[in-house]
Amino acid sequence: MSLSLQSNLTTNDKLAKNESKEQFFLAIYLSIMLVLTVYQDFPLVNMIGEIGRSPIILMLPLFVFCEIAMLAKHKRVMNGSTLQKYLFGFILYLSFISIVYLLVQFIQGSYSFGSEGLMGKAIKVLIYFVLILLYIRHMQLVFSKIKSFKVLYGCFLAVVTLLAAIMILELMSMPNAFMSLHSGNNPYWRVRMLTSESSTTGSIVVVYSAILVYLTRYLNGFAKTLSIIYASSFFLFYVFITGSKGFMIIILLTLVVTMIKFLDFRKKKNFILLISVVLAMYMFITNFSAGLVSSFSNDIENYTSSYTRMGTIIISLATVFHNPFGVGTGAYLMYFDKYVNDSISLMSHFYYNLFGISQINAGELLQYSGSDKNLGVKSGFFQWVMFGGIISVLFFYLLAKNLIVKVKSSSILFLALIFILFSMLLVTLEIKYEVWLLFAFISLFLGKNEMNPSKRSGVVK
Repeated sequence: MSLSLQSNLTTNDKLAKNESKEQFFLAIYLSIMLVLTVYQDFPLVNMIGEIGRSPIILMLPLFVFCEIAMLAKHKRVMNGSTLQKYLFGFILYLSFISIVYLLVQFIQGSYSFGSEGLMGKAIKVLIYFVLILLYIRHMQLVFSKIKSFKVLYGCFLAVVTLLAAIMILELMSMPNAFMSLHSGNNPYWRVRMLTSESSTTGSIVVVYSAILVYLTRYLNGFAKTLSIIYASSFFLFYVFITGSKGFMIIILLTLVVTMIKFLDFRKKKNFILLISVVLAMYMFITNFSAGLVSSFSNDIENYTSSYTRMGTIIISLATVFHNPFGVGTGAYLMYFDKYVNDSISLMSHFYYNLFGISQINAGELLQYSGSDKNLGVKSGFFQWVMFGGIISVLFFYLLAKNLIVKVKSSSILFLALIFILFSMLLVTLEIKYEVWLLFAFISLFLGKNEMNPSKRSGVVK
């Protein structure tokens, strides 16, 4: 009996050591994936195009291998969630509508736009969507394999610390900070971390800070308080050094929505949160509004970003007005070019009537006419609406509704989700993997369990 007991103890020790090694490996791997998620100016873009701006494309073979291995083991698709089902259905629709509009263009004798083949463009854009779906599935698989929320917390803490260090080093070495890590070597005078420009960094800071704060619920009192202070300091540090007008506007809109949500004073927690939101809005208005208005006015008078963003959105709306179900991921090039001049004309009247500006600087927008370079809407939401029309609107509605229901139990993730939903109006979505990271995290850990129960039940404090 003693030998048998000793043998069992030895076996259990070996299993425990193997499990410990597996968890350590998973923690390292997750930390690497979190860094790759925020790296959005990868030099590979100079070789293979925009899809190479994120190193996540290099993970595609691993994603596919994991899917094949799981399919071979279980004989069916595992770890599905409502988020994945919505995205998969949307991809199927985009594939269908893309084929339809490609056939329309082929019948009319149009096979390419500039140097870009319409069929090739349709396939390349669809790869973005497939990669997003595989990324979500992979991250949810990794999350579910980690058996401790404290390990998850440690991974996010490490990456937030790295991002904070990068911001500090950028401030110290501007305008030539980390040039070898970026796709271009032009000087840059604002904090952008590992992205192409400062306007794309706000969503990263919000998502990683919010998830880190959420995970502090599994820490003890002092460690929890210290961690919340640390995450808040990281967020506020970014707020005070960023020069992104879009980030500031979205923060204000998020605060307004949050204030409306917490108007119910029957709960003491809601009252405290409402007071905090009002104070935050007051601080925002007093400290940032003057600079924001001045920067926006300067942008209108001297630069092209406002015109370009609004102009491309108008092009998207004009396209959907004439093609309610969208034009797909290939033929959109033809329709984008078709409505450029109409967009400029409409904006000229808008800015003259509203601001008294008789001549707008539409030089950047005019460059799109007849060109196939960087042709797209400067808004993730409206770009996808151009692809899929009213079906895209339905997709975003169902997606937002599903996620908002889930985050009712977490104020910090509610704030992050509202911020990200507003951000979709201003940033492109194809390589903004932190957006899909947040959605995958919420889908897995909050609300009704949609995945294999055994996966989540294994996660312990």
